[in-house]
Amino acid sequence: MRKKLNAIMLLVLSALLSCGTGCANLRGLAIGGKVSTLGLGAELATGVADNVNARVGVNMLDLDLDEVELDDVEYDLGIDFFSFSALVDWHVFYDSFRITAGVVSMNHEIDLDAKGKPGETEEIGGSRYDWTDIGTLSGNADFDDLAPYVGIGWGDLLDPDKRVEIYFDFGVAFIGSPDVKLNATGPTVLPADLQKEQDELEDDLDFGFYPVLSTGLVFRF
Repeated sequence: MRKKLNAIMLLVLSALLSCGTGCANLRGLAIGGKVSTLGLGAELATGVADNVNARVGVNMLDLDLDEVELDDVEYDLGIDFFSFSALVDWHVFYDSFRITAGVVSMNHEIDLDAKGKPGETEEIGGSRYDWTDIGTLSGNADFDDLAPYVGIGWGDLLDPDKRVEIYFDFGVAFIGSPDVKLNATGPTVLPADLQKEQDELEDDLDFGFYPVLSTGLVFRF
């Protein structure tokens, strides 16, 4: 967590320092914080034309979920999301409404942990095992992708009449399939069954897109 917070500060400071006197040719500068389905985030924005803004941001989310069913197995999930974004906002009608496009660089990881009681059985890769033989079923799913993003939103982050602005985003990031790795501590689970289970989990987690809903507060200076 500390490394990710440092990354946020480094992104903001680097952008400010690299901007230098060149920012005088841009339509203002703004910095904001937001909450979204990608987690907590920070953004730096500048205007590049009368009705076009550009922004870069970083987001992170740490969350634990218990007993989530994936491929008929109940896992405890440890969600660790981290992403960078580079977006362009087009204010089509020169008002607060905008169309947004860009990319989101995702470095997402989900830890998987499943445990059962002796005497209970579970199907792993098409074969049924007793949990005594499975032991603990654990692993992780990694999303490491540069995802295209499109969406709409409200709020001009560089409104010259406002120092503080609330803004909203509604969009989707088109993500790929995760890389899933599983391990069973028990002695009898066949590697071929584990491989089948991994493939089935990858199919279950291959959503094609990730909804991005956010609200933020930006300060213009």
